[in-house]
Amino acid sequence: MTRADIEAMFKAVDASDWDAMARYVHPDVVYNRPGFPLLEGRDAFMRFYRDVRTLRGEHRFEGFAVQADAGACWGRFVGRQGDGSPVDVEFADCYEFKDGLLWRRKSHFFVPVA
Repeated sequence: MTRADIEAMFKAVDASDWDAMARYVHPDVVYNRPGFPLLEGRDAFMRFYRDVRTLRGEHRFEGFAVQADAGACWGRFVGRQGDGSPVDVEFADCYEFKDGLLWRRKSHFFVPVA
C-alpha cells in the first residue's frame, strides 16, 4: 500500500463507501481498536464499519510514514458521534501490509485518561 492508498481508504470511510474501502483490505486482516474486541477477517472488519462504528465526519491527516510492508499515519478526526454529539480527536494508526493490502491495523486515540 502507498500513502495514496491509505488516503483513498480513509476517503471511502468518510463517504461510507464500503465497496471502495473493501478493495484495500486483505481477507485475513486483523484490526486492534481500543474499546472493541479484536476484529479478525475482512467480513468482521467491514461489518464493524457498516454496522457498529457510528462516527461520521472527516479524517484530516498530519503525516504519513510508509514502507513496502508497513506504515503509519496520524492526524485528527472531526465529525459527529451517532447521537449527534461533536467529536474532534487526534489519532494515529500503525499498519502492516500483505499482498499490497491492509493486513494488520492498530489504532491509537489521543484522549485524556486518569
